[in-house]
Amino acid sequence: MFWGGDLISTIIWFVFIAIFFFLGPRIMFSQLIANIEREVAEMEELARSAERKVIISLRKNPSKTLRKRFSSFLDFFSVYPVDLDPNGIIRKLDHLIKNSERKIRGFIKSVSPNINEIKMNDFRAAISGAITARQIAKIVRHYLETIKKYKMLQLALLLQMQIPLIKNLLKASVKATEAFLNEFPIGDSIGPLIAARFMEKNHRIYKKEEFIVAEGSIEGKKIFVAKALGPGATVGFPGKFLKKFIKAHKINRIITIDAALKLEGEKTGSVAEGVGVAMGGIGVERYEIEEIAVKNNIALDAIAVKQSQEESLQPMKMEILKSSEEVVERIKEIIKDCKRNENVLIIGVGNTCGIGNNPSSAKSAEEKIRKYNFLRKRKKEKEKSTFFHL
Repeated sequence: MFWGGDLISTIIWFVFIAIFFFLGPRIMFSQLIANIEREVAEMEELARSAERKVIISLRKNPSKTLRKRFSSFLDFFSVYPVDLDPNGIIRKLDHLIKNSERKIRGFIKSVSPNINEIKMNDFRAAISGAITARQIAKIVRHYLETIKKYKMLQLALLLQMQIPLIKNLLKASVKATEAFLNEFPIGDSIGPLIAARFMEKNHRIYKKEEFIVAEGSIEGKKIFVAKALGPGATVGFPGKFLKKFIKAHKINRIITIDAALKLEGEKTGSVAEGVGVAMGGIGVERYEIEEIAVKNNIALDAIAVKQSQEESLQPMKMEILKSSEEVVERIKEIIKDCKRNENVLIIGVGNTCGIGNNPSSAKSAEEKIRKYNFLRKRKKEKEKSTFFHL
């Protein structure tokens, strides 16, 4: 029977198998490349949208020359210092950060000479967001072109699996850029927002360090509260601020409040308490605070508000804002255990975008966050109802 009427079917079957083995991987590779191409093109457009928003905010009708100059500036990079000998690496990093800040400030001044300090900080942060978005898009494009050049199916599969995570981070960078331009608090602003609630009187500005400290009271005890100088988008230099502040005031305890990276499965806005300096970044400022704490025997308490990397860059979610009540309770518990004569310094770590330096400004920022989240929720519900009607 095999050699009878089914011979043609058998031949067709073997031809199909041969085509599948020889052409299957190529067809699969072509489909993968087409899908990744679409995703990369979308990411590049998102990065360009961030670029356009910043340059239009800097100059309403930017010339073609200015657009080209700004686009070229977004390729700005910092070379990590040599760390074969770790001695002195902190000083090198500090020097590198200062030079980066000077370069970005210089560019903004050249485009907008009359810009004030608050807007300077907003644009400085927005440009950093646009640089991050462009770098992400360029790196993904690099891997795509490498895959196409060497026909690397395995790497194409790996890249396709990673694209959703990469794309979310890029979208978060674009949203952060928009938030900085509009002076809207982001997830990382939770520390400064809580600090601003207690900044009642005797404000003192440390202009060079972009920091402010004020007196407040918790549980009937006098405290000092510090944060980056708002409402511009800046994290300030808390380590350098503390170096100056500690010369005039004896501090027995420092409480730092900051956003912290959550694990998948942890709830956004969950609060954790520990010891040490709750502070992200490259590590220079945290190193300086730790050095001062060790030298002066200062107790270090840390409170972290959990959120994802994307949530820390995006406009603040209600879950994060609601966590502030629990953070305040945790602070009160720590203060209760302090002796009456102890001086406590609370530092709200993070980007103070859209948050001023007193309780009323904190209240205004909270109202803005609530309104934004309400409108976002209504928009989602409208989109959902429209989808079901279709």
